[in-house]
Formats: sequence, C-alpha cells, structure tokens
Amino acid sequence: MPVTYVPILRWKQGERTALNNLRAAARVNVVPLIVIAQGNYGDTKPPRAAPKNPPKSSPVTASDALAKQISDAWGPTKLFIDASDLPGSPTVHHLDNIRASANSANLHLVPSTRYLAPPAYHAAVTRMIAADRRGAALRISLAELTTAPTSIANWYCPVAETDLIIDLGGSVASVLALGAPAFAAFRALHQGASWRSVTVAGGNIPATLTGYTVGQTMLPRTELDLWNALNAYGLGYTLHFGDYATIGPDASTDNIPGPVPINAKYTPDGQFQIFHGVKTKGPGAIPRETQYRNYAAAISRFPRRTPLGNCWGDLTIDAIANVPGTSPGSPASWVGYCVNRHIELTRNQLP
Repeated sequence: MPVTYVPILRWKQGERTALNNLRAAARVNVVPLIVIAQGNYGDTKPPRAAPKNPPKSSPVTASDALAKQISDAWGPTKLFIDASDLPGSPTVHHLDNIRASANSANLHLVPSTRYLAPPAYHAAVTRMIAADRRGAALRISLAELTTAPTSIANWYCPVAETDLIIDLGGSVASVLALGAPAFAAFRALHQGASWRSVTVAGGNIPATLTGYTVGQTMLPRTELDLWNALNAYGLGYTLHFGDYATIGPDASTDNIPGPVPINAKYTPDGQFQIFHGVKTKGPGAIPRETQYRNYAAAISRFPRRTPLGNCWGDLTIDAIANVPGTSPGSPASWVGYCVNRHIELTRNQLP
C-alpha cells in the first residue's frame, strides 16, 4: 500500500502559497491536516446556522472565504480539517458552516478531532460524519495510544471509517530513544489493521530559537527517523507518515511584539537547516533583505541539499541567491518557499 503523507499546517498565507505551488506529483498520496485557529478565521463570534437560501447580495462569510482558500490552494482532493479552536454550541458550530461552504465548493473535507476537544465540537464532527459519510480523523497522544482499548469504546465513528493519527507532538526524540518498549505499543495498537489508516506524526523543531546561536544550526529529522525505525520493527499494518511542516508543535507566532529576529527553516536531505537571525531594528540589527539573501546563499551551496528539479521553493531560493534583482522575500513568502520544498522532498522520500 502506498504511504500517505500528512503535513500538519496552521493555514497561514505562506502555507497556502506552498500548497498552491506544489507540482502534481507532489500532491499524490498527500492529505494535509489544517488546524484552524481563531486568529486565522474571519469570525470568532458564536456561530449562527447558515441560512438555507442566502440572499444573492449577502456578504462573503468566513466559511465561504475559507472554502475559497482551500479550493485555490488544494482543490477537491481529500483534506483533514481541525476547527476545534472555534466556538460553538451543542446545536451549531462554525464547523457546520465550514462544511456547508466546502460542500458548495465541491471540496472533500474530513473532520479531525482529539478526545479532549470541546463537546460542542464533537457534536459538530458527529453531524459532519452523518451528513457527508466521509468518516473522520482522530488524533491521539502516545498516552492515549496505550489506553486505546478503553478510550475507543467511546469513539463515535466506526474504526474502518477512521483515519487514526498518533500525534507525538514534540516528544518524537524521546519515543525514538526508548526504542523497542515504545515500538511495542505501536505493534499492539488496538485493532491495528482495522483502521482506515494509521499515521504517526510529530515534530523536532523547538518552540523557540531563544538560546540558539545566531547563524545556522542543523537538527536531525527525528520524526522521519522514528517512522523508519517503526517500519523496520514490524507492526503488522501500514504506517503512514505525518509531520509539522512549518514551525514546531508547541510554537506560537501569535501576539509576538516586533521587531522579531529573521528566522527560517529549510529541509535538506535528512536534516533541518535552521537559520536564527537578528532583529531588523536596534543594536546589532541587520536589514531583513540582507539576512534572507544570506540564507538563500547558504542553502544554495549546502553540500547535502539535494535540490529538486522544478520545485517552486527551490527555484525561488536559488534565484534569490544567484539572480541579481530578485526580491529577497518576506517572512510569509519564506514560509511558502520552505514548506513547498519540505512537502516536495518528503513526498519524494516516502514509498
């Protein structure tokens, strides 16, 4: 069975641009999981049910705007959505309106949830499962993996219609270091081969680069190392792969006062290339444009880079490094370049 890649995204501008610029080959067996935070959604008020017959002159709703973003960036193929951060009541949730807008746009959305999501969100996921008959994704932690026989009894979607995502968050390195005892928990997964799919996901990027030396730092792709080790251990079912394609699982980019250091994350073959920059104002400041051109030059000449032909992210970074007059980009555009490269490379590395 081909391995599916599940990049976990926060649905910001750079990530949407990255998806939009993926080549067709890099979209095969890729199912993004987008996590919608209140700050990235156009309506955080208590939701109202969408009218059955909206007036022709009605303004564009937040759910319609999101559906258009998904349509433009990804199109009609399968995509997981987690809207548990949005408010709702037991009878109506923003997910209900998102579902209606997505179906009007002919999108293939599958709801994703965690056990500890708010009850109102679980109610909306239940309605979405019943209405669309596309099943659901369930994200569980390592602790929940070991108690699955008990917790699964309360899961309301048939196992055969559930995409199970074992999300290790930032603890991937610890699980890999434990080795066989941890791997045995995966082998003993409750109803292992009966799930529609099983994915292990996580991230090895720190929540903050505070304390890291200014300049370049190389980090291992521990989440990919873990996936390889689990497959070598032998599980008795196909294990799919997921990761945090942008920043680390525990990081937040909201409400950070500026100016902030100019950072970037690039994915060479088998590693993460982390660039920790300096601020653009104040003592020791360096212009943003200079920092980004330096990053592009370092990426371009990195011996273990393995550039990908016709990859939009790689071609743009090479142009910044080598073509005079090319715009050095912005923080959002650099997220786009690097996430695009990351997804293209990861899809190329998986069976």
